[in-house]
Amino acid sequence: MKHFRILLLFTALVFTLSCEESIDDLKLPAYQPKLVIDGWIEQGQFAEVTLTQSASYFADIDSVALREALVSTAKVSVSDGETTEVLTLFRNSDKFPPFFYQGTKLKGEVGKTYTLLVETEGEIFEASTSIPPPPTFDSLWFEFDNEIDSSGALWATFTDEPAVENYYRVFTRQESKDNEFVPMYLSAIGDKFFDGKSFSFNILKGTEGLSDISNDFYFTRGDTLRIRFCSIDQAHFDFWRTLEREVFSVGNPFSGSGNEILSNTSDGTLGIWGGYGASYYRIIVK
Repeated sequence: MKHFRILLLFTALVFTLSCEESIDDLKLPAYQPKLVIDGWIEQGQFAEVTLTQSASYFADIDSVALREALVSTAKVSVSDGETTEVLTLFRNSDKFPPFFYQGTKLKGEVGKTYTLLVETEGEIFEASTSIPPPPTFDSLWFEFDNEIDSSGALWATFTDEPAVENYYRVFTRQESKDNEFVPMYLSAIGDKFFDGKSFSFNILKGTEGLSDISNDFYFTRGDTLRIRFCSIDQAHFDFWRTLEREVFSVGNPFSGSGNEILSNTSDGTLGIWGGYGASYYRIIVK
């Protein structure tokens, strides 16, 4: 109890002293923006990469700042070790950011490693990823609390490959509601605790943006869903695991878990270049 009172006294003293200084006199260190890479490639699909600049937490965010954060003049290329393609800049007003780089010739193949090169403002940044074999569900089903309940929980079962470290990511898309596949809540799954076993889990509905966290995790009776079940490599898993833990577990911009978000891109950048081995399913909530 004595130590607790000392701690309270010390905390109050620090708070009182800190309040004596005007916020206008607070000198923040100059912030150096970093290149943010958000890229992926899937078997049978072209690579897609979005480039932006990071911003200080204290920066003013408006439409002008968002436009200036986009990086649309870079040279972006992808190679599988044999073929190299320079990606083309496209615009899609239904997405954010609306500008992205996409391939038109080189499609992803299972088992191959893909290297990403980004050349911008005289610097070259690099990342690599691989595409694992697609996983498959053993079963998918819904559970309702009662016969008249309008919301149901989506469940899935799959069998993990034994004696191999496997990593997964799950997405859902509500037809006529979602513009694209949305990562489920806590979408990154590792097989550390169920290696080689049959594993059942609840597929919880996610949100299209990490800044728009919802408490509605269930699907509505009558919804038509598409499920994207993916295998990913360890570096890809580590990025999403650490990012989602920071967003969902902490949820406070003034605090953190103390853990670093593990990017797999070059030093001086943030983000992810990841490969997906994907399987697709379609199911009606009934």
